[in-house]
Amino acid sequence: MSIKKVTILEFAPTADEIWRISQHNKDGYVDYDAENGLVSILDTAHDAKLRPEILTVYAGGKATNVARVIDKIIDNESETQVELVTFLPPPQGPLCDFQISQINDVEIYPSTPAGIYIQCLQVMNLRNVKPRFEIVNEFEETCGMQVTRRCIEIIIKDTGTSLNFSPRIVWSQKSAEVVLSRLTKIMRSTDMVVIAGAPPVWDVEKGVSVIPHNFYAKIINLMKPECEMSIDVRGYYLHDCLIANKPPRFIFMNKDEFFEASESWKKLSGREFKGTLLVHDKDGCWVWDRILPKGDDLLAGADFFPSPKVTKVYSTIGAGDAMHAGFLKAWIYSGQEKDRLARSVTYSQAVAAVSVSNEKATHGINEYSVDNILKYVQH
Repeated sequence: MSIKKVTILEFAPTADEIWRISQHNKDGYVDYDAENGLVSILDTAHDAKLRPEILTVYAGGKATNVARVIDKIIDNESETQVELVTFLPPPQGPLCDFQISQINDVEIYPSTPAGIYIQCLQVMNLRNVKPRFEIVNEFEETCGMQVTRRCIEIIIKDTGTSLNFSPRIVWSQKSAEVVLSRLTKIMRSTDMVVIAGAPPVWDVEKGVSVIPHNFYAKIINLMKPECEMSIDVRGYYLHDCLIANKPPRFIFMNKDEFFEASESWKKLSGREFKGTLLVHDKDGCWVWDRILPKGDDLLAGADFFPSPKVTKVYSTIGAGDAMHAGFLKAWIYSGQEKDRLARSVTYSQAVAAVSVSNEKATHGINEYSVDNILKYVQH
């Protein structure tokens, strides 16, 4: 089936910031013990302050990361429309008088300050992927509910390590049910649904059928028969998706997540599967096509694609999102080529390699840098 429209769902929107900090006696001091994996922030003088350099600020969330990378490696003449749908809270106080406005033909809706900020960041960051915002009245934030967040990654200069501060998104039971209701309409007009990251958490009420562990499986049940899903999620949220009437077409996991799901692979050992499972780490990618792993030797039976080598790794955060995005771009735009799957995996690894080898992570990806990696791999 030709994929004319791709819908990426963002349930955990955030404003991401990447800071860089180094050892400096006047502006604060950071020490990294590589042998023990310890990062220390030291006060070397009474008036010393940590003054990191802000490298970049952009809209984040795992699904938004995937959208941002796709946006950088497709062109605006593409026949396939890619849309990023983000769920945001309603306005409060004076912001209720905020009027709907347009930026680059994208409607910006009244929301909280954080919600408006995220909308503006997405419009600024995306050129070829179109943002779409859904304001959910049940998302009104309280001390027990958080539906937007600000994430900070602090890179320790010249060490290859970083610290990441990322609050958890917390919904209510009613919020989850309302979002599912919205999705019933949203997914009528799409050919592929993309989900990345764990679902939000919420306190499950007794007797209800919608819980975090089956939330994604519930979304699958809303899709029209010809629609496909590509998903990147931890194993304990994946199991119900695997046994759904129509399981995901593509499943992305890192190697640690794959082994976390070992009980699922044992229960479904060697079962025929109408999709493709891709498991990756720094060494490469293991691929199972049309079959699930066998429980006795999990990595046996997979096709293995080694990763391209990079000279320096700044941070691996976001590498999985970059790989997911690169694969989808290559798969969708390669038509029915003979080696479509292998080409898509190779391309996805090149995109991931670019993301880990520059200080701006997924924000620093571009077609030129990906093409350079591919040329190296092909030789």
